[in-house]
Amino acid sequence: MNPEEYDYLWTDYDVNFIFTSCYLFKEFRNTDIILIYDWKNKGLKFFLSKEDRIRFSEYGVIFFQNKFPAWKKQIVKNIKIGNKLIMETKRDEVSLMSNQELKKKILERASLFQALGGNYFYTEFFFLDKVEKFLKEGKKIKHFDEMGPIKFKAREILNDFYHYDKIFAKYVNEVAKRLKRQDVQWLSYHEIVDLLINKKIEISFRDNTTWVLSKNTDWKLISGERAEKISIKFENYFFSKQVDEIKGTIANKGVYSGKVKIIRTLFSSNIIEEIKKVKQGDVLLAETTGPEMMIACKRAGAIITDEGGLTSHAAIVSRELRIPCIVGTKIATKILKDGDLVEVDANNGIVKIIKK
Repeated sequence: MNPEEYDYLWTDYDVNFIFTSCYLFKEFRNTDIILIYDWKNKGLKFFLSKEDRIRFSEYGVIFFQNKFPAWKKQIVKNIKIGNKLIMETKRDEVSLMSNQELKKKILERASLFQALGGNYFYTEFFFLDKVEKFLKEGKKIKHFDEMGPIKFKAREILNDFYHYDKIFAKYVNEVAKRLKRQDVQWLSYHEIVDLLINKKIEISFRDNTTWVLSKNTDWKLISGERAEKISIKFENYFFSKQVDEIKGTIANKGVYSGKVKIIRTLFSSNIIEEIKKVKQGDVLLAETTGPEMMIACKRAGAIITDEGGLTSHAAIVSRELRIPCIVGTKIATKILKDGDLVEVDANNGIVKIIKK
């Protein structure tokens, strides 16, 4: 695994292996992506091959020209199913359920997670490189303006499925209680289902070891010394750079100076404390923003993100709030720290470091 052949995408924090196993939906498995879990900071990093990024960029144009109407129909359908499952989860009395019923509930939620995740995959910024290039050249892209609102609705549903405590915890905790196991969150949903039909599954130590998943290894988990070496190699290549300015894509023009406050991408209740860090006039820095961060976005004087393009949440919200925004910096959250003073020059797509 050569880091030079990959682009860094993002890091998700406060996730577990149920989340990870659901994330390996069909579209994802067919992609040359590497996942590296760092148990010390509980972060799951994603890296996409440059070759696949070029392929996706080409496909993005075809998607809007020919595939969008069928995709829209499917994602709207899955959003409705997701809403139904969210409401159902709130009502369910898991203590009264048989193991077979618990199995059904877990599989239903994993299935929707994967179906909607597969739909959402086509909204990701790496499908939009060529599309956005055409837009900057003044070319029309059919259906492009429809993407943002649909993406927001899907993300609102997916956030609940990403957030373990909201969708899976009720059922999984009941499984753990019945089987007297402490490791169930760190099993795949397939393994949990196997436990419910009395198959033997070894105790998982995935929560306190570095591990790697990739298409190159047919999605077989690598852990231990080999995983540590891969992690260090990627960490050194992508995140050990010293820079005075950071470049990205202009999402909304303007110039603003302020202190940085970083919000990590957390899929747990800890996101509430992250949002509280952002005070009026701060420069909000995140790997990506979503509907759950709107309070922080409204307080911010400017927004910077590692990922995203012109249809990203940060881009659309910054235009609504009329504040400067630079997206797609790739490494800003790894270079900057809370309290750093920066100038967000969104007229030129540059973040200048004034004082660290």
